Amino acid sequence: MDDVEVPSERPGGLIGAVDNVLRLLRLFEDHEMVRVNQVAREMGLSRSTVHRMLATLSHHQFVEQDEYSRAYKPGPALVDIGLAVVSKIDIRAVSHSALVSLRDLTNETVHLGIMRGATSVVYLDSVESDRVVRTGGRIGWILPAHSTAAGKALLAERSDEEIVRLYPSGVLEAPTPRALTTREALLRELGEVRGRGYAVNRAETEADVAAVAAVVRDKRGHVRGALVTTAPLSRADDEWTTATADVTRRVARELGGRLG
Repeated sequence: MDDVEVPSERPGGLIGAVDNVLRLLRLFEDHEMVRVNQVAREMGLSRSTVHRMLATLSHHQFVEQDEYSRAYKPGPALVDIGLAVVSKIDIRAVSHSALVSLRDLTNETVHLGIMRGATSVVYLDSVESDRVVRTGGRIGWILPAHSTAAGKALLAERSDEEIVRLYPSGVLEAPTPRALTTREALLRELGEVRGRGYAVNRAETEADVAAVAAVVRDKRGHVRGALVTTAPLSRADDEWTTATADVTRRVARELGGRLG
């Protein structure tokens, strides 16, 4: 029978097996690699329990076994999750001043959006315009990527083959009557986004809101999100779209230059 030592400081209501796995992963804070005997000793668990935990984590790529030492080190899934979390925190902290600058330059409400999963966008930050008639902030909103300027800017970074895989049915949700409803229409528009360097949204998510968006690339060329400028549809004519897109792209480039 496995010996499982329950620390006296462990609060009630925890799921023991989950708690043990999370405690094991925390060992990588202090150790580059861990061994079965070491984990068993430090956590007060039997070797067989530790071996099963590591085998499960290895299957999901949260750890991987070193070919020579047979010790375990952080796997690609654990590393990717950590980097993803850090990058999202980093870009929100660094981008706020850029959003303020973009708001001041356009006198419109501006946002920072990132992909959430494969086909949705979540807005991490917004700075509202001081105008009486303005669009509102979107912090925390989750919207279909194909119907937003931010989402189309980010989807345009993928190949057409990837887009086909992301939308296998070929039918798209339509939040408003102006939204794209087919994969073929989306592919055509993403081609236009790639050509001009920014994406547009004219009442595709909200009936009276227009937007332009440009991706933010860090110093290594990796896409970290998109800056978006929104305005009431009534004042977002072609001249507004072109001028606002130029400013949004410029601020996005400047922001990217501050991201490692």
